[in-house]
Amino acid sequence: MKKNPRQLTIEQHFHTAHSIAKFYCSDNKVEVKLLAEGNVVKRHKRAKIFCTKRTWDQRAETGYMVGIETAFHDEIDNIKSFENRNHEAISKYCLLWIHRHKYHLTDNSDGKLNGISGSGLTKEQEENLESRGAMFVRDGGIIPSRFEAGLQIQMILDRDWHTCSHFKWGLIEATDGEFLCADSYKDLPLIPISPNLAFWAGEADQKISRDKLAEINKLSIEKSSEFYFARKISDCPVA
Repeated sequence: MKKNPRQLTIEQHFHTAHSIAKFYCSDNKVEVKLLAEGNVVKRHKRAKIFCTKRTWDQRAETGYMVGIETAFHDEIDNIKSFENRNHEAISKYCLLWIHRHKYHLTDNSDGKLNGISGSGLTKEQEENLESRGAMFVRDGGIIPSRFEAGLQIQMILDRDWHTCSHFKWGLIEATDGEFLCADSYKDLPLIPISPNLAFWAGEADQKISRDKLAEINKLSIEKSSEFYFARKISDCPVA
């Protein structure tokens, strides 16, 4: 509805705004390399390029996803020793990021329930229900795709948890140059968390050379689908 009275989240981040802001330069923006256009732009963490439009429902957005994000934010805001690090929190966020991005790239269409006539709700009634964590069926048995996506992502997190529940995340520190960050890393368990720090599963805490950083940044570019970003891209060596 106009002015969004129920404050439903329209632009949803597949990688959190809080995480993106960790790469801010002095003007509270990051540099973004747009792969399709080939140019570099500066964008705020709320820019639409970092978001997907109502891909999952409000129940997911303000429900189970929030706990995963909050635990991860605690890890990047309060760097702990390897032994005291919440490795499960990092793994859960990694998995969430991967699948939210997959749904962002997927052409999701509304579902249809045969034999269901629908509820005949007004838009105001629909938004009231969704803001309370409920789902609804429209006339003709149509279910908005975001409800299915919210459920599917939740089930996938449970289904695939065994693939990364054992991960131990090393803290990688760049001492010369800065990290690039992909829009998503797909099957690569790497999460840059600031211009100079990244979590990498299976690695020990370590400082890396400029040459090693260049190899990691090359991986970030290779994994990127639509863009990659950094505090200042010219400060990020690439092999």
